[in-house]
Amino acid sequence: MAQQPPRRRILIVDDHAPTRAMIRAVLESEKSATFDVAEAGNGADCLKTFDGKGPFDLVLLDVNLPDMDGYEVCRAIRRVDGQIPIVFVTGHGQLKDFSAGRQAGGDSYIVKPVNRASLRSTALLFTNMKRQPRAAAPDPEKAKA
Repeated sequence: MAQQPPRRRILIVDDHAPTRAMIRAVLESEKSATFDVAEAGNGADCLKTFDGKGPFDLVLLDVNLPDMDGYEVCRAIRRVDGQIPIVFVTGHGQLKDFSAGRQAGGDSYIVKPVNRASLRSTALLFTNMKRQPRAAAPDPEKAKA
């Protein structure tokens, strides 16, 4: 009997519903793994969905969200889980954006428009790798005070 592919939970955080639908479709079409996909349309919904107990194997996070930026969401997640991989998926593809994502605690970056093969390979890479603890990124607002 063929062995079932591993089940991996992925949280997609993007305020653009068609982008979430496209990412979901790409992930659900992957044959070498089974992805259970959850969605959040803003930062607050993401943080409500994410309970800090490690329910997800990967977070795909947009930078431009209507209520808070993705870097802020990333820092909040890092405060409760230093191990979950966080990959920014955004239209901002300059070096300063990549650097800001890394400083917030992100693990990688995918630039929109999303290349489907790159999305699949990134999801497989980060959901199959051994988790390494990441320190919580400092909140730049508190550093100013």
